[in-house]
Amino acid sequence: MKFTKFFSFLLVVVMMFSFTTSTTLAASSSKTVTFRDTMSLTLAQQTSGDSSVATFNFSGLPSNAVVTKVVVDANSGLTYGGNGAIVSNRVHIKNDSMDNYTSAPWSSLNKTEITTGVIGQPAAGTWSIYYNGTNVSILAGSSWKKYSSPKLTVYYNYE
Repeated sequence: MKFTKFFSFLLVVVMMFSFTTSTTLAASSSKTVTFRDTMSLTLAQQTSGDSSVATFNFSGLPSNAVVTKVVVDANSGLTYGGNGAIVSNRVHIKNDSMDNYTSAPWSSLNKTEITTGVIGQPAAGTWSIYYNGTNVSILAGSSWKKYSSPKLTVYYNYE
């Protein structure tokens, strides 16, 4: 009998404690947005420069979503031409809550993961990217390189 009363008392205490405390669990998710235009770059021989800017609107995310990483995917829609070859060097990225762009080396597979400078930033809002390239040709004239419909995926946590 004493054991049953003690067990009942212990159960009541545990239930009261569970009702008075709350555990907040963070959830993770991601969203991909496609730019419906082209990031393009035209360069003369042996010069470097920056492409046009692509912008992505990440609306509809939880208001407290914070970035864990972003991935720039420019693998589809690559076209190039002219006299020479443009090598993509770095991708530059920022959202509207950041003062400056942060950058990462361009991946040889045209799919670049970025964490430096973006972790902890608000996930929602407008993101902008562009790339820097170099025309490595010694031939006279210019060349061009275009990435049509690049995608940006923002990975984020929220409570």
